[in-house]
Amino acid sequence: MPTPFPHQYRVQLVSAAGRTVLGGGGRRPDIVGGPPPEFDGSDESWSPEHLLLSAVVLCLKTTFDAVAGRARLPVAGYDSAVEGVLDKTAAGLRFTSIRVHVSVRVAEADAARVRPLLETAERHCIVSNALQTKVELAVSVETAELTSAGAS
Repeated sequence: MPTPFPHQYRVQLVSAAGRTVLGGGGRRPDIVGGPPPEFDGSDESWSPEHLLLSAVVLCLKTTFDAVAGRARLPVAGYDSAVEGVLDKTAAGLRFTSIRVHVSVRVAEADAARVRPLLETAERHCIVSNALQTKVELAVSVETAELTSAGAS
């Protein structure tokens, strides 16, 4: 059963000796962060830009899991990728587009149910809802023969 609202989350950032580490407490692994190569950083750490896109794609997935679970949709597989474009605007640097590509594998009989459930998940994704940039959704549905052991 979910915890009653409001929920509070905390992330700590510690930076020393040229290394920046994000920690979420508990058993969560630390994340090494820094600027991306486009801003004179390294591709060896997670940039704020990559973390934002990661938050969008992970939020959509976890929200879809909840929506699909309530709809009793057996899902054999879910893969996604997210692309974002950062550009100069009159208001300053902003993501001008974010596009999530989602591929869901379900039984053929359930294929028509996937897109509406994904669209519901996108509307309820708290990360997408917090952004000024509209998050676009591209959906691909694959069908597969499912057994009760193959559904997740």
